[in-house]
Amino acid sequence: MTRAAGIAEPARAMPPHPPPTLAIRLRHWRNRQIASPRFRRLMSRLPIARWIANRKANQLFRLTAGFIHSQILGSCVRLGLFDQLAEGGRTTDALAEACQLDRGRMLLLLEQAERLGLIRRMAADFWMLDDAGAVVAGDPGLAAMIRHHDMLYRDLGQLDDLLRGGAPEDVHGTELARFWAYARSGAVTGLDAEAVAPYSSLMRLSQAMIADCVLGAHDFGRYRCLLDIGGGDGAFLVAAAKAYPALELRLFDLPAVAARAEDHLAAHGLAQRSRVHGGDFGQAPIPDDADCVTLIRILCDHDDGPARRILRNLYRSLQPGTQLVVAEAMAGPSEGARLAASYFSLYFLAMGSGRCRTGSEIQNLLSEAGFRSPRIVPTSSPLLATLIVATR
Repeated sequence: MTRAAGIAEPARAMPPHPPPTLAIRLRHWRNRQIASPRFRRLMSRLPIARWIANRKANQLFRLTAGFIHSQILGSCVRLGLFDQLAEGGRTTDALAEACQLDRGRMLLLLEQAERLGLIRRMAADFWMLDDAGAVVAGDPGLAAMIRHHDMLYRDLGQLDDLLRGGAPEDVHGTELARFWAYARSGAVTGLDAEAVAPYSSLMRLSQAMIADCVLGAHDFGRYRCLLDIGGGDGAFLVAAAKAYPALELRLFDLPAVAARAEDHLAAHGLAQRSRVHGGDFGQAPIPDDADCVTLIRILCDHDDGPARRILRNLYRSLQPGTQLVVAEAMAGPSEGARLAASYFSLYFLAMGSGRCRTGSEIQNLLSEAGFRSPRIVPTSSPLLATLIVATR
């Protein structure tokens, strides 16, 4: 029945099954064996098979325990554990006092963090950061994203409803939709400073790693002027300006965000090198004086319809020969790309806008808009971003 009118929908023809290829038949046989308790008991008696079975069991348990692991990491960040250990080691009692926990609960958290490779016990009662903990301690943007995940986890607590398309009880949708104000607002240019401040701050803090990834994969020194579309507070332009001192800087974002960007660029001594423009980059004319334009984590935030409008508007606005660089996490066969697609696909579902596309899907969108020769440029970290470079 249709929800709106209660009229019965015509039955839809089910797509035919693919032909039963050898690979399909073998997979079906394999699944039936693995699902059989008798087969698993038999395999547990064979050393090599037992090793494979234990490895698979551990992988499955990691999936089951994943939420617990994420909560251990989140507590370490919220309680300031990594900050306490950033300058050296501490005892359990010293950490308990700093984190305002009793000794027993502090020891419980420390032991779990050690098991996840976040910290390391260097002596009987002396703790230091392990590699992963040192990365979090040294990256304010990563720590900010971990805190931000509390919001995501609450939204995904009702994942079945989100997948069915059910509307959350709150009239404004999910917490992520409320946080990313542009994702739910029909008149994005009407957003005020209060609405854009939370997500703009998070974007600025989390930009450092992706900026290094993008700047390391593409030579921006060949350009005279760089325009960052949806550039937020200007964090990427600040990084690009340090790497390329002769590069002129432009930024285009919503008016309330553009005002923040002006202040941020000026605070870094870049006021004379930069110009900031405010508007809706899906329909407002884009300045055409740059010979390179970047879209960093922009297309992925939008469904196909809005993404097409953004690219068509860019094509209309830019001068022939202008280079367009798209940078975002993309779905693909590598481990990093698979992890990114798994994460961002559900993040965008909760956000209510966007999706993680493959490189070929983005190439098709660019070609459809009129851009020439879109090519994929790998980066050092496909978990963070892959680039696609095209020509107007």
